[in-house]
Amino acid sequence: MLAALMVRPAMAQEVRTFGLQADTALQTSGLLDYILPRFALKTGRRVDPDLAPDVSLGVGQGDPVFTYQDDVYGAQALSESDAAARFLDWLRSDVGIKTVLSYAEHSGEPFAEVSKEVEADVIYFEGDANAGHDVAAAHCTRCHKVSPEDRSTIGSTPSFMALKAIPDWADRFAQFYLLNPHPSFIQIEDMTAPFDPRRPPSLVPVEITVDELNDLLAYVQSVAPADLGAEVAHQ
Repeated sequence: MLAALMVRPAMAQEVRTFGLQADTALQTSGLLDYILPRFALKTGRRVDPDLAPDVSLGVGQGDPVFTYQDDVYGAQALSESDAAARFLDWLRSDVGIKTVLSYAEHSGEPFAEVSKEVEADVIYFEGDANAGHDVAAAHCTRCHKVSPEDRSTIGSTPSFMALKAIPDWADRFAQFYLLNPHPSFIQIEDMTAPFDPRRPPSLVPVEITVDELNDLLAYVQSVAPADLGAEVAHQ
């Protein structure tokens, strides 16, 4: 029994240190000297300055964590270090953010929480928005109002502005040619199947290229959504 225990391979010991790199502004602000000992006390993990970086803290890196001097700072993993992952989880947690804000309160350094109301613009579609406006004006105004100043519409279909106010507008527009009644009269080069000869289009067909589709989507992305008012409150 004792012999068996002696030849049993030793369990790999968990590495509880990690490397960290940070912008010069953070290094001189005193923040790291404040938060790292508190993280180590809480989790038993600490930064080893002699290690290659496993985590990077800097402007525009990874997920936003806090602001400092009008810049948004983020944290990004550079390796699969478990200790580094624990630090990232802690820094992004309520406890981590409160620790940063606590340092700001004590030191006077302008650290602040990232506002949840200010989000970076999400680019859904790439294309030429100006060219997309021309595509919409040429092909979509037979049914839809495509801009606030547009008057050439039948008025019984939702405007681009109203559709843009719907939460899933991006999906709707990206697949509009698959949604009724569009499949019966729209052809996109190399994307849609030819019309069924037994069921010819009831309207003059709309034929566009993939580039024109991308331009159209880029234009829709630039359109300001309509204010549809608050939801109806049921009592």
